[in-house]
Amino acid sequence: MRGRHTALSDQTDHKPVSSAMSPSEPLRVTTSRRRRRTAIALLTFAFALSQFYRTCLAVMAPELQHDLGLSPEGFGALSSCFFLSFGLAQIPVGVLFDRLGVGRPTAALLLVGTLSAVLFTFASSGPQAMIAQVGLGLACAPVFMGLLHYAAEILDEADYAKLVSRSNGTGMLGALIATAPLGWASMQFGWRVSMGVAALCMAAACIGVWTTVRDQGHAEARGRSLGSMCLTSLRLLEIRALWTLLPMCVAMAAGTAFRNAWGGPYLSHVFHMNAEVRGLGLAFVSFSAFCTAFVLPGLVRRFDLKPTIGAWSTLSLLAGAALTFFPSANPYLAVGLMAALASIGMLHPILMAHGRKLFHPSMRGRGLGVMNTFVFLGAAVASWAFGAIAGFGTASGWSASSTYSLIFAVASLTIVAALIPYRVSPR
Repeated sequence: MRGRHTALSDQTDHKPVSSAMSPSEPLRVTTSRRRRRTAIALLTFAFALSQFYRTCLAVMAPELQHDLGLSPEGFGALSSCFFLSFGLAQIPVGVLFDRLGVGRPTAALLLVGTLSAVLFTFASSGPQAMIAQVGLGLACAPVFMGLLHYAAEILDEADYAKLVSRSNGTGMLGALIATAPLGWASMQFGWRVSMGVAALCMAAACIGVWTTVRDQGHAEARGRSLGSMCLTSLRLLEIRALWTLLPMCVAMAAGTAFRNAWGGPYLSHVFHMNAEVRGLGLAFVSFSAFCTAFVLPGLVRRFDLKPTIGAWSTLSLLAGAALTFFPSANPYLAVGLMAALASIGMLHPILMAHGRKLFHPSMRGRGLGVMNTFVFLGAAVASWAFGAIAGFGTASGWSASSTYSLIFAVASLTIVAALIPYRVSPR
């Protein structure tokens, strides 16, 4: 397999890079340690904002549906807009990273996000909010992949794994803020004021990344046309081993959809929780994800990547199955099981670490972009599909419990479909 992916590393006009001319070496030499730490801190702050925007709709869902006149299908479309634009941007962003580095493309898209955050704050209709969500998805698209890419260029493998896991856990603070604190703020000041504050934070992240993250990309990648690079990105799909990982990229969305969007409607419709109580429940879900981010690296060190991913996915599957059969048994049990189901999303960085070995360094941005495309298109499809199921259940006169039982069943079957090919993935 190593020979296979090397053959795909820019094919005809690829020239091997000697260790003396490795693209990462000039970056290590010319970039001070302090600047690197500041750059990584700012990318982590931007990642926390990305987690906030991925998660914030869940706690505000009923209020948004009321204020913007959204049906269940409309809310599903609203939440999927973010992930659809996020997913479609991954390959182009990966191309830009390989050509230009992380800093300039990320800062430009964060500027788009700042304008979109302002539009969402003042949105008066569903279509306006959807346009804003598309812009926010574009803004958040480069952040985590940029953190992975930048860290891969300046750190050795041991430091890379530690830093990415730590940054992933720290970034989850954004998701935590989007739960109980956001629910409280929405009750006290309204969701528009809360989202206005988030827009200011987006502007601060844009300025910080623009002034601090200074990298140049790969000269080898800059020597190729954009069309050729995009074609090469698609040719990465010829790597057979990659197809043992991509279904797991999609399956992570089956769990994170409840933390990002559908956990709020579930707790509201089945257990009749208001925004503050929903926020507390979703805070537990996000806090569990936060803890999972710090537990997983230890498991990887002890058991390796593949067994850890397989075992944790199975745990999430069991939680999804329990929710399928007992969706309304007990609110405390439901929140705990939903936390276990949603925690599958925290496999994201270690699944990326599993896949990054398949890509030549000059194609790493595009390779991670391909994997992230499947992660976030999966999230978009899951959010839309759950909205369609909720709308169908409402139109058919089903109880809320029966409707969400079917939603949890679909999520569980998605994980099953990912675990089967993952069993034959390379170690």
